[in-house]
Amino acid sequence: MPRLPPVDRLDLDDLVHRYAVLVDQRAFTAVGELFTPDAELVLPDPPTSLRPTVEVRGRDAVIGALGRLTGFAATFHAVVGRVADADPGDPDRATGRVACEAHHVSVDEDGRARDLTWYLHYDDAYARIDDRWLIARRALSVDVIATGPVRKVRADG
Repeated sequence: MPRLPPVDRLDLDDLVHRYAVLVDQRAFTAVGELFTPDAELVLPDPPTSLRPTVEVRGRDAVIGALGRLTGFAATFHAVVGRVADADPGDPDRATGRVACEAHHVSVDEDGRARDLTWYLHYDDAYARIDDRWLIARRALSVDVIATGPVRKVRADG
């Protein structure tokens, strides 16, 4: 695959890290702005399916789907790897894969906290619109699910 120019690689790097930070801040409207207006987000349905099977389209649908994360006391998305390739036929298109460790902390009625960790990857398609890279399609696949205890959760998220 053709390599992207360095400035595009930096812009895409910022895009995927910004997504992770904004999701953890629960700034879902801002996350929606990282997607094209007609974007597709394809999510798994664990534990039934760890592959992307549930599709939503459009920014409002993306915002709504991500809003389900408010059921957790805290989340933490760590981008651990990213590659992106230029589209050989269109300089305003690219594809990429992002590896991520996503922690989802819940607290039960007795105050015990648990961490549901997804080791996952996103298969992305990007589009440059008005000199800004956006996510046109993101398909989330879960590779491993792990759970464990949490010692303490900060109350203010």
